Amino acid sequence: MKSYTRSLSLALLADISLFWAAGAAANDSGWYATANVGLGSLSSATLIYSDGTSSESDSASFDASFAGGGTIGYQLANRLAVEGEIMYRRNDLEAVNLPSLGAFSGGDFASLGFGVNGIYRFPLGSNDKWSGYVGAGYLFLQEIDIDFDSSGQQEISFETDDGGPQIKFGGRYKASDNWFVEAGATYFDAGSVRMALPSSPSETLQSDYENWTLSLAAGFTF
Repeated sequence: MKSYTRSLSLALLADISLFWAAGAAANDSGWYATANVGLGSLSSATLIYSDGTSSESDSASFDASFAGGGTIGYQLANRLAVEGEIMYRRNDLEAVNLPSLGAFSGGDFASLGFGVNGIYRFPLGSNDKWSGYVGAGYLFLQEIDIDFDSSGQQEISFETDDGGPQIKFGGRYKASDNWFVEAGATYFDAGSVRMALPSSPSETLQSDYENWTLSLAAGFTF
């Protein structure tokens, strides 16, 4: 998870730098940026462990947990926008038992992704401060991993990279000429993901990765 922390820290520093730049030199161009935090819900899944010759499985449940990231986009004509995105998700794992691997008290299932989205914005009512949006895109998971813990200590971790489509919808309130806030939901589905044990690649863990995220964002145009 250290790579996640480092990447997320760099992303947040970039967001902060952009906020300062926008405050100093805002204009009416089509560029915008957001920073967001929220809560992600990961669907229950069946974990399938394989040692290369045999396999076993157990059901897994996840707690709603932290999600956060940011976007940089450009507003085009005809209410369309194109944006790049970074998103980190982490969901706590409840107890799971895979006899050949071990019995674990918990853990987490996390991912760091970089994506591109197409967004359509539309007015909400007669007040031009309010608008809605819908969109779709693709998120590449630079890393996705599941960690198993015992007595609060990480025991073992499986990881890989992957990706999948996502859809977005929500609303925006224009607080000033350059600043706005948003609330939205994102559905992301990477399908069935097969992760490997770094020290023994023949040992794998397979799980579906389907996530709903509710988030709040602050943003600016510049």
